[in-house]
Amino acid sequence: MADEPSMLGPQPAMPPEWIGAQARRPRAGFGIRTARRGWALVRAIVLVVLAGMFMALIVAAIFGLIVMAVDSNSS
Repeated sequence: MADEPSMLGPQPAMPPEWIGAQARRPRAGFGIRTARRGWALVRAIVLVVLAGMFMALIVAAIFGLIVMAVDSNSS
């Protein structure tokens, strides 16, 4: 009775199983894996640098406005 499909709950999605003996695919070497991850690392570094420069530009603009406001009041 428990083997009937109506009695079973939802089954998780499973990848298809290979039928028969399959040779294991060799893992890529360290250099290939690093090269694949390298572009992601470069993109991350570039985005962090650009975000930091953008934040520095905003802070410098605010500081410059404050300096100009204080300087114009002192004259």
